[in-house]
Amino acid sequence: MGTTYNIKIVPEKDSILSTKLIKQKIDSVLISVNYQMSTYLFDSEITRFNNHESTASFTVSNDFAFVVERALHWSKLTDGAFDITLVPLLYLWGFGPGQMSELGDIFPEERAVQKRRTHVGYEKLKTGKYYLQKKDPFIKIDLNAIAKGFGVDAVYYFLESIGMNNIMVEIGGEVRTKGKNRNNEPWMIAVEAPDLENAESKTISWALPLESNALATSGDYRNYYKIDGIRYSHEIDPRTGYPAQTGVASATVVATNCMDADALATALIIMGAESGLQFIEKLDGVEAFLILREGNDNYRTIKSSGMKISAL
Repeated sequence: MGTTYNIKIVPEKDSILSTKLIKQKIDSVLISVNYQMSTYLFDSEITRFNNHESTASFTVSNDFAFVVERALHWSKLTDGAFDITLVPLLYLWGFGPGQMSELGDIFPEERAVQKRRTHVGYEKLKTGKYYLQKKDPFIKIDLNAIAKGFGVDAVYYFLESIGMNNIMVEIGGEVRTKGKNRNNEPWMIAVEAPDLENAESKTISWALPLESNALATSGDYRNYYKIDGIRYSHEIDPRTGYPAQTGVASATVVATNCMDADALATALIIMGAESGLQFIEKLDGVEAFLILREGNDNYRTIKSSGMKISAL
């Protein structure tokens, strides 16, 4: 997944924990997710599916099919703002796996963008319990906006299955918790303020209690480049073929599971503040916190009605 993980467990008083054994099991869970959904592995399920240029059904693992099906669920609800088939556009804009996220001074021509869009569209993909099927043989998918959240959930469910009732699972900033921390209080999760001119800077400005819930953040300030002073991020709008220009620098979503929070955080950057928050307000058990760009180094924040976040 190209990132770190951090897991905290508050054991029961009579628990005999072997942290070494638990770590081995966790690593095996993450390795399994990686070999299903990593586009950086030449023999992963997703790579083999992408190389399968046919409309014949393609057999996949149940988990892989489940994540793709959930992705299509959010694609439909967001009217295509979230779309895992945008791979041709990612490569065109320099954000595909292995690319350096740079175009130099070359801006893609409109006809090139529209040509790539002919092989983009979530409706061109069909799922079954153990298979995926392309309606367009040249469709390719990227699960980076949902698979990390699924990985968090997978580790969470493993820890839950061995009787852990007070846990915090974090992978690359995506988090899911259960129960309380060692002070018998809700887990407190920090949200960083983006330094809009320095992507490497991290300033913790907000925090929220997360008790038996999940949180994910997506931003446009880590992976981007500039042409003629205009910022182009890796958050591509599949509906236009161009990087989103909604002014949302960061979207943090709280949901019951991390896979959904992960997908929705990406969708909000594409949808923009107004329509995005209207969408969130219609969902049960989902809240959002948005950091909006105002100029090069200023921002303001807005949140959904039930979001419990406070400034530090």
